[in-house]
Amino acid sequence: MDFLVRHWAVYSRRFPSSCPLQGLGFIRDKDSWVRGTFTTCNFSLILRGEGEFHRKGRSWPVLGPCVITQWPGDWLEYGPSLPDGTWDELYLMYDAVHMPALRKSGLVKERRPIWPIHNFDRVQSQIEELYGLINGGHPEMMADRVDRVCERLVLETLLPKLETGDEVIQKIQSQLRQQLDREHDFEELAQRCGMSPSTFRRRWFQALKTTPGRYLLDLRIQKARRMLAETTLDVGEIASRTGFEDRLYFSRRFKLETALSPTEYRERYRIRRV
Repeated sequence: MDFLVRHWAVYSRRFPSSCPLQGLGFIRDKDSWVRGTFTTCNFSLILRGEGEFHRKGRSWPVLGPCVITQWPGDWLEYGPSLPDGTWDELYLMYDAVHMPALRKSGLVKERRPIWPIHNFDRVQSQIEELYGLINGGHPEMMADRVDRVCERLVLETLLPKLETGDEVIQKIQSQLRQQLDREHDFEELAQRCGMSPSTFRRRWFQALKTTPGRYLLDLRIQKARRMLAETTLDVGEIASRTGFEDRLYFSRRFKLETALSPTEYRERYRIRRV
């Protein structure tokens, strides 16, 4: 990235966001500390490097990739490790009047001044998209797009990892998603993967914070909901395709999970072709 600072508040928006960007900047090899207060609401993405962040008498270690935040009126001290550390920082600035909107969206929480970036590959992809918009010419035509990309960028830093981190569990997840219409014996799956049933259940719960049976049921109900809304297939056929041999049991289970019968769900959420 070769842009330093861009001011975006000057450009009119055709489709105003609730959180229009005021400005942004990129600092490569930052080697100085910031000490003071801000009048804006800022998200600083530390893409590389490490240091410290001090706010309201508390200190946090900074280890990129991560996000540090600056809220209006807070006295802050932060920067790369002394005496000769550096970091790369992309910062996004919002007018303080948009704090309520940022707070309502969940992007701002005063008790969460710093957090790690887990999906760094996806964050980098968003940054590349942002970089393309900024350097694509005609900034007055890009302001709406920049607002949305920046909002997605901050959101991506907050989302958990897409992967479980356990390759065996990921493989089984993929198998379940592709074979929802089949019966699955989890003890047999565990043995095929060289695990005892208890080890399998423990690793599954560590990775996904739910049981295998609950995970499979959620996948089946999710697919059934989509099929009810997107297709005209008979309820019995949908039950069969989502692994429920008995239509009546499917209907009872579906209502227990969604508070609506399959027919009621279809009537409420059916996608009508135009």
